[in-house]
Amino acid sequence: MGAGVCVNFVSPQPGVRVLAYDLATGLPTLAFLAFLAWGLKPALRKLQRSRSHIMATYYGFLWGITGLNFFRCILQMVQTGSNHATSWNVLWLLTRFGMIALEASVVVYLLQGYVSSGRQALLNTLVVSGSAALLETLVKVLYIFALHVPLFLFDPTGDMRWSKWSFWLLHGLAAMLCYTALLVLPFTQWRELLPAKASFYKYAVCMLMLYTTVTVGSILVGSKLMAGYCVFGVASWLYYASYPVLVYVTFLAEFFADEQLDIDLLYYSEMREAGCFDDAYDDSFG
Repeated sequence: MGAGVCVNFVSPQPGVRVLAYDLATGLPTLAFLAFLAWGLKPALRKLQRSRSHIMATYYGFLWGITGLNFFRCILQMVQTGSNHATSWNVLWLLTRFGMIALEASVVVYLLQGYVSSGRQALLNTLVVSGSAALLETLVKVLYIFALHVPLFLFDPTGDMRWSKWSFWLLHGLAAMLCYTALLVLPFTQWRELLPAKASFYKYAVCMLMLYTTVTVGSILVGSKLMAGYCVFGVASWLYYASYPVLVYVTFLAEFFADEQLDIDLLYYSEMREAGCFDDAYDDSFG
């Protein structure tokens, strides 16, 4: 991968067509959108029967961030002028806000107990994850529009400066600390906070490896080594092209594929409609 291509994968520049990046990110995103659309009807039926607020929220998140990500790629292919930096930055910020909110919500909800349910647990999750994503977004807005540090786009006056890459370095280190703590937690007295599911820990390992790559890439670019763009570019591409897929496979695929749950929900629904639970209710309060 040439250095110029790596730069476009990390920091696209308005006025310069970045077709390689847009196709590399846009095509997997389009494929996942098509997959979601193909399974939309049975997914909505399953969500309606299960009445799982958290699964419905995750599913809506995936539609939202995947759609935004695809629209961002299309916009970058269509807008080839050099005066579109603002619209590009806004779309990057919106997409990143959704992805950080989803990423934080996964951790926050699981720390409340994977088997917990109910609107209160969902509300707590949305408040904490939304606040974290909003705080990070406000910091990015300050960097981009007040301090004029283009976090997402290439800076022709000097892109390999620590004022930009220190942000991504600190972001990567914070995420590494979080996922390391999640992987260490099962070996402590708080091990019961997290689910005993191998898929969740595989997810945490994947995210730890991703943010380790982000951290290494940030250090290299900030040290003015062009190879850092390729390292950071790999992590950036993996995050935007495959993170929604990782969330779906880890937390939603089993839920939507569980035929026994469908049978149980259908049976319960039919029994309830037949009034089979009315006597039990009357007896308990009679």
